Amino acid sequence: MRSHVCRLLQKSALAAAIAGISAPASASFFALAEQSASGMGTAFAGGAAIAEDASTVWYNPAGMTRLDRAQLVIAGHYIDPSFKATVNSATAITGAPIGGGAGKNPGESAFVPNLYYTQPITKEFSIGAAINVPFGLTTEYDSTWAGRYHAIKSDIKSINYNLSGAYKFSDVVSAGVGVNYQTLKAELSQGVDFATICTISAGGAFSGACGAGAGFNPGNNPNDGSGKVTADGNTWGYTLGLLAQLPNDFRVGVAHRSKMKYSLTGNFDITTPGNVPGALLGAAGLVDSGAKTDITLPSSFSVSAYQQIGQWALMADVTRTNWSSLPELRIKFDSGQPDSVVTLNLIDTYRVSLGATYKPNDTWIFRGGVALDQSPVVNASDRSPRLPDADRTWLAVGAGFQASRSLSFDFGYAYIKMDTAQVRKTATPTNENLARGNLSVDYSGTIQVLSAQARLMF
Repeated sequence: MRSHVCRLLQKSALAAAIAGISAPASASFFALAEQSASGMGTAFAGGAAIAEDASTVWYNPAGMTRLDRAQLVIAGHYIDPSFKATVNSATAITGAPIGGGAGKNPGESAFVPNLYYTQPITKEFSIGAAINVPFGLTTEYDSTWAGRYHAIKSDIKSINYNLSGAYKFSDVVSAGVGVNYQTLKAELSQGVDFATICTISAGGAFSGACGAGAGFNPGNNPNDGSGKVTADGNTWGYTLGLLAQLPNDFRVGVAHRSKMKYSLTGNFDITTPGNVPGALLGAAGLVDSGAKTDITLPSSFSVSAYQQIGQWALMADVTRTNWSSLPELRIKFDSGQPDSVVTLNLIDTYRVSLGATYKPNDTWIFRGGVALDQSPVVNASDRSPRLPDADRTWLAVGAGFQASRSLSFDFGYAYIKMDTAQVRKTATPTNENLARGNLSVDYSGTIQVLSAQARLMF
């Protein structure tokens, strides 16, 4: 029993840290929807069909054939999340209460940039390039909050580099293809409850070497250590798109983004308080170690429609994201210890958006949109406090200003309301929560996004 518990202690610390990769930003889970300021104004409705600027490189490369001049788009998005956590209970597996409360708002504001360029080569053939951030997360709790053994800091950054080409086969049909090179970096940390570890290693008796007289007290912050994992990797993927221009100013676009299969490598570092004896560390198996894991980020498929009606345009989009391609997180250790497996139980999700634009003259365009974005996390036991995900509703507005024939500006704002999210972690002698304890937290939250971009046409 003790050897099994010791293996779980080491594995669960790193598993919980890297499992924080599966957490959302502004879109479901840890995907980022903010790839265009012009698209922000309509909640990205019609993304694969509108093809109004160079950001179509991301949404549907086939749309590049609609741009008759070279374009450079530079965009930025300020994402400001706000979450309120209500801690119902937090206890160690020994039954000892874990204090600390909810602490500060864990949401961390972030700035997300985009860069796009398109160039017509002939009337039928165009090329494009993009640099953007498709996945990301920044959250940080107080180091003394009640759920510190599950999560403290989560900082994830991805960068996508894309080259695309598009060909116009006729006045009706265009097709596009793109190649993506993507990088991912993560830094994730959590507290380590050495008092509980000592108790378990001693056979469950909180006395003697593990008692308060020895300086240990389960759930007491001065006895805490911390575990941190840093990992990175890169991979390749592709994008496919079709665009059909139908009669009566009606367009339909479809786009597919491939899975992104990563092999991440990194290190796990453990920090200990001064009263933890080396023998305890050896018994628990908590040592610095290299680690690696293979994860597959999801593919997606979008169907969009765009209808021009005089000065108005109506648009819609349905996007399916195949999060079920990431059913678990399996971690392998350089030390040769058994793999650690964290079950995620994700489902495939849908994002449905509707939007409209109004163009009163050649100088201004006004935008509005709504979206319903489904979370891939269904069960409270699978939800992570690193950033608790839930279904969300988008309300968005925006405007565009044509400053000259060669320069325009676009602005967008979105208010995103998340449904109440419950985190219910249960510790047992055989699961990954053994040393992290039981945790019951309810979350409510909102996200606000401000976007702006400049478009240069040559």
